[in-house]
Amino acid sequence: MKNILLASVIALATASAAIAPTQAATVVIKTNDHMHMKKHCRTRVVTHWAHHRRVVEKIRVCN
Repeated sequence: MKNILLASVIALATASAAIAPTQAATVVIKTNDHMHMKKHCRTRVVTHWAHHRRVVEKIRVCN
């Protein structure tokens, strides 16, 4: 009886330890006014042709 109880307690602890990291995937940053998600921006270089000339533009892309 003690072995079954001990095994069930160990199994419960192992299952809760495996579930906890999957629930902690979302991070919300709170400010004084509202809740905001942090934006990740990067600069992207786009090359295209216009009027027989190559044009290089730097565009800011945020998700």
